[in-house]
Amino acid sequence: MKQAARHSGLSRYRNYSVYDVTRIMGVTPQTVRRWIKQGLPALTDKRPFLILGADLVEFLKSRKADKQHCALDQCYCVKCRKPRPCAGAMAEFVPITASSGNLRALCPECSTLMHKRVSVAFLPELSKLLELSIEQVESTLIE
Repeated sequence: MKQAARHSGLSRYRNYSVYDVTRIMGVTPQTVRRWIKQGLPALTDKRPFLILGADLVEFLKSRKADKQHCALDQCYCVKCRKPRPCAGAMAEFVPITASSGNLRALCPECSTLMHKRVSVAFLPELSKLLELSIEQVESTLIE
């Protein structure tokens, strides 16, 4: 799973070796070398490779993905990494609590199962946009 890079311990005015970056950010040396191959500016003519702090901070900021918001009738597909409409305009609502539940649907592009947390208050509006089936909750032992 992709881990968000922390750059709070970095200084823009300092130079770092690959191992300095791994220690500060908690990533592996292979990750830092991959970043260099992906465009992180580094002084590679001598060993150890040096990375300017300002370049590293800018590289990390440029890699940070923008949040993608889903419309009411969309779910986020983890495989496609994009908000997608529900395949066939069909979805299933699985209640979790009295006020919310999970919306389950298939991605129209890759057929992966997508999930989205939805408030019960949005069900009437969702049923206008999608063919919505609501799964019944089994009673628990406590009830």
